[in-house]
Amino acid sequence: MITIDNKDYDEKKLNDKGKVAFSQLQQIAQRKMQLTIEFQNQEVLQKHYGAILKEELPEDEKKRIKTMSDKCQN
Repeated sequence: MITIDNKDYDEKKLNDKGKVAFSQLQQIAQRKMQLTIEFQNQEVLQKHYGAILKEELPEDEKKRIKTMSDKCQN
């Protein structure tokens, strides 16, 4: 069963063109889910490596960044 505009339909009764459209929509939904997961994973990695980079900055850069951050919060 597929639901379109809150109405249920039997996808087995679709003509060939409808079956292709239904299949395409299923594939699109799967790809969107994959991209969403990939995007979320990239955000996690970006935060992780950003934190590592901040830790590896020279001490004078850490102080400068902290000073700038403190000024922005005030």
